[in-house]
Amino acid sequence: MEATCSRLDDPTSYDDFLQAYLLPNQPVIIGPTLVSSWPAYKLWRRAGDTINWAYLKDVYGDLDVTVADCATREFSDQRRDQMLFRDVVSLWEAGEGQSLYVKDWHLARTLTLKLPSYDVFYTTPDIFRDDWMNAYYSANTEDDFRFVYVGAAGTFTPLHRDVYTSYSWSTNICGRKRWWLFPPEQTHLLFRKGGEEHLETAFDVRHVDPETHPLFDQARPIIVEQNSGETIFVPSGWYHQVENLTNCISINHNWCNAVNLPSLYASMCAKVLEVEHALEDVRELLSHGSAQSPDTDPEAWKQEWVSIVQDVVEKDAGWNWMTFWRMILHALRLAMDRPCSVNDTLWPRTPSDLMPSPDLIKTRVRACYEDFVKRPENEHTLLAGLEEVLVDVKRLLDE
Repeated sequence: MEATCSRLDDPTSYDDFLQAYLLPNQPVIIGPTLVSSWPAYKLWRRAGDTINWAYLKDVYGDLDVTVADCATREFSDQRRDQMLFRDVVSLWEAGEGQSLYVKDWHLARTLTLKLPSYDVFYTTPDIFRDDWMNAYYSANTEDDFRFVYVGAAGTFTPLHRDVYTSYSWSTNICGRKRWWLFPPEQTHLLFRKGGEEHLETAFDVRHVDPETHPLFDQARPIIVEQNSGETIFVPSGWYHQVENLTNCISINHNWCNAVNLPSLYASMCAKVLEVEHALEDVRELLSHGSAQSPDTDPEAWKQEWVSIVQDVVEKDAGWNWMTFWRMILHALRLAMDRPCSVNDTLWPRTPSDLMPSPDLIKTRVRACYEDFVKRPENEHTLLAGLEEVLVDVKRLLDE
């Protein structure tokens, strides 16, 4: 049966969202009622559905932003630079910089830390509150996965899958986007010829060379247009590309929870394997060196090897196994109402009625845990500090 993207005029309850979209891992677009109370929806727009550039420059103009040049490809992404937000807007207002796209702007976190009493410009909808990534990162790191995107008509984000198959949701405050959504069963059609091991996909779905991507013409994406005020839910593991059809400003989150945890875990395993293959020569050097040292434990090199792999995994994708399991432990403590670090200003506690049942949460975590401790890489014993985290995870699972 051909995949489709549902549309809802009005918000659904959390339970209905869980059953209809999270568990089946299906996309949906929800109408403006979901976000109509947001200050951003009222202040960032003007009559006629145009962006209120004057307001944005006045309030946020002095902030640094990351700007992608959509006309300049740099490896598998677009060239990026840092600019003041007011300077980018001034270019657009002068009819210049039409290929520039402000991306991954941590505006909410920046304002909270810089101006603790600032006026909140949006709140996370209830159906997206069960968010392990932002709960953990907001409480324990200087990072998060909450972004604002601002781009001129024609700017785009190349084909990609969100970090470790996380979910995403994106609300158009003003403007229209076109989305290409590829269900996970079509993923193998997106790879470059001979590049399956490294997950090198097409860059721009509008211009794909059949010589380098011979299977791409068999892919059948869902193509949808997202209007001003609408929110799209992108399921776990769905590759997607996004184009701004007009000047557009949006609020986006990457997120995960127990429902898509098995997919995240499988993606982590795949990333580790990819890095191991890329560093095979390092592995050989370490094992050979250990064999040539009679006074050294012949297994000692493995701890250094695992540490090197995890460092590269973290630099390449932002997470490693330590982050993954600390996030899970944090989520379990919250779900089971145990003492846990929380930054209520950045990410308030999620009520239990906006989560799956404790049994579902434990079942998903336990499956990952039991597989992980059996991995032949033995990361659970070789990575410093990880065994203590896993002991605490196991203790909560057994309660």
